[in-house]
Amino acid sequence: MFSIAVAVSLFAQRAFSQFVPVLLENRSYWGDGKSEIDFYQAEFMRDAEAHQCEVLTIFTPTFVEPNTVSPVDGGKPSGAVPAIRMIQTATIPRGLTSELRGVDALWRMDSMSMARLGFSGEDVLGNIAKTLRENRQPTGPSWTFSSDSYVGKVDASPVTLGTKPTIGYDELPLRLRTLDFSKRSGDVEVDLVPTLASAAKELGEIKPAKISWKVEDRMIRVEVQHASGKDQLTLDSNFPFLLREWTAWDGMHWKMKNSIRADYRKYLRNGDRERAWKDPMLRHPD
Repeated sequence: MFSIAVAVSLFAQRAFSQFVPVLLENRSYWGDGKSEIDFYQAEFMRDAEAHQCEVLTIFTPTFVEPNTVSPVDGGKPSGAVPAIRMIQTATIPRGLTSELRGVDALWRMDSMSMARLGFSGEDVLGNIAKTLRENRQPTGPSWTFSSDSYVGKVDASPVTLGTKPTIGYDELPLRLRTLDFSKRSGDVEVDLVPTLASAAKELGEIKPAKISWKVEDRMIRVEVQHASGKDQLTLDSNFPFLLREWTAWDGMHWKMKNSIRADYRKYLRNGDRERAWKDPMLRHPD
């Protein structure tokens, strides 16, 4: 029994070691309080047709209360935990109507773990809201899932976690950028939580997946092989490893149009997008 336990422990340590804090804890990148704002031309498959739209993804450094992970304003109060928040939005045209979708994720920088992952959506049938939340216990982290939509409701259902890293499909745009790219190639076995972006009230089954990567001169090619198929993603080979392109198993496709670093709260007026895009001081190098 002891040897089995040791083997499981060593496997878990190796798996988690494939993810490193290089991106999240880089103070020269996040320390000025600016957000990384990424714009993608995207296609989502609906009814076997590609529907084009824009995906906007914003990564913002912040501070949260350690127990509730609620946002803390006014600098860095005593006891507050640094975190990275991702807000992702898209409006998908559907003939006479449109489908709204948003993902809200929060990663703690003290433990390099996902503290919360939420989805909110709306279509002509009604509203959808789902949340995965990390619960920090003395015995280790656990997750709970809740949902409330036009097809039903789930209240704080526990989520069983295995020994492998558990990753949400919707957090891939950041989580894949924390792979250990000091290794020119590699792979890691994970448990993959299905996307929250559906009308189903239940979470769905968490299934094994394999993430592999290969570092090339100008790009990093990443593959995520999972139960539904294979996703292929391209990242910059240099820090901060921007996600340039994503082709998903179901035909979804993202291609980056632009990426800037700015305090988006200062760019909320008409014409500010064009002004920010033209400012060379805000742009990432191509």
